[in-house]
Amino acid sequence: MKIDLEDVAKRCGRSVEEVLELIRLAKASMIPLGKQIRVVEKQEVRWLIVARQGVGIIQTEFGEFQQFDFLIDDQWGKYSVLYYGALDDNLMPVFEQSELLLMRVDSGCETGQMFGDKTCECREQLRLAIRTVAENGGGLIVHIPRQDGRGLGLPAKLATLRLQHQLKLDTVAAANIIAPDGVIDIRTYGGVIGVLKFFEVPETMMIALATNNLQKTPVFVENGYQVKKLVPMIIEPTEFTHQHLKAKQDCLGHIGLLSKVESTSVDTEQS
Repeated sequence: MKIDLEDVAKRCGRSVEEVLELIRLAKASMIPLGKQIRVVEKQEVRWLIVARQGVGIIQTEFGEFQQFDFLIDDQWGKYSVLYYGALDDNLMPVFEQSELLLMRVDSGCETGQMFGDKTCECREQLRLAIRTVAENGGGLIVHIPRQDGRGLGLPAKLATLRLQHQLKLDTVAAANIIAPDGVIDIRTYGGVIGVLKFFEVPETMMIALATNNLQKTPVFVENGYQVKKLVPMIIEPTEFTHQHLKAKQDCLGHIGLLSKVESTSVDTEQS
């Protein structure tokens, strides 16, 4: 099918030359762009290949985001990044708020985010993160779909859900029964640093991290970034989530899950 570029230009209010340039950029966005990036995590240095696979625009209920598809040669592989803001001619983010970057590290949860399981608040947290970034006027969300079940994988996650339902256990107790050697969280976040360095985010730009989990902060510090504040992602407990949120707060050190937060952030220099 032949496309009439003059007709396209007329309908979108652009010149033919602008249409041709946008088509060129769209085709260029599908060409993988890889960088070798040095990352430190738990005092171990690793060189990651971070490859941008694609870039496109998505329309969310909270506004327009740029979605990046990344492939990273770590155990998680696929990363999806949502960025709220403008891109330059090389399809790289333009960080207009140069002193502080609001971001969220979001682990995948197929049962909750995709299928709406009521025993977790993962879908609601992701929605809140998207809204918070949009209302902030800039920022990004790094979603790691294969980190389901705190990195143990979907089969282990499903097994814990079975125990939660049949034995009335909370998420932490069920995971401790299922997890090998009692290690219930094997997630790593070096790939997130790889994304930041791919985007050439300077170490002088401080981070506002949208999380309730303090274990997500050390990797930033190891790589020279300062987590200036935490922005809690608090979802009102329900009859299905209350015991699990309490377990996360009491056993895993997640902050403020069962109390309403008066302020919108926690200054890490004072906490």
